Amino acid sequence: MPSPLLLVENQITYQQATQVDYSAILTMAEPFYPDSPSANASTGFLNKRFTEPMLASMNESLGLLIAQKDGGQVIGFLGLSPFTIQSPSPVVNAMLKVLNTLSYHGQRIEQLSPFVFGPICVAAEAKGLGVFKNLYRAMWQFLPASAYNVGLAFIDKNNQHSLDAHIKGLGAEIIGEFSVHQSLFWIIAYSRVKQK
Repeated sequence: MPSPLLLVENQITYQQATQVDYSAILTMAEPFYPDSPSANASTGFLNKRFTEPMLASMNESLGLLIAQKDGGQVIGFLGLSPFTIQSPSPVVNAMLKVLNTLSYHGQRIEQLSPFVFGPICVAAEAKGLGVFKNLYRAMWQFLPASAYNVGLAFIDKNNQHSLDAHIKGLGAEIIGEFSVHQSLFWIIAYSRVKQK
């Protein structure tokens, strides 16, 4: 059964993914892995290769949102996870440890009804259709304001495209940085009140 629509714009629907969408999400994500033959790091990339069980776990823990063209083709997705002190991902774990020492607009992170967002991925053929911003608009509709008001994410320091999209396009802010296995990452925060 399809999940309720969060947003419809330009004949693109935004809603929570269901199990039948997972294989389409993986297919859409494939060109964005650095080891993919069609990879182009200048347009952004995904740090970790996903599997259907990983997508299901993300979707069940908080949410996995998708953008679909009329006809059902998945052209974008955005993962959401609760803010916890443990994660199966070493990169997320490293970020969470650093977040305990940071603040955002003068408040400690855990006081801000936080959650973790990402990855986000938008198909090349969807460029210019507003999918990136609309996935985030759908995110704020999906998450209750009483429980979630500040999203946190990490961005590889080599992924300038993603950093620019979040900072210049959304109004997110860099609040810290960390390293894992000699890879460097920015930590960004994006609040409900800052949405553009």
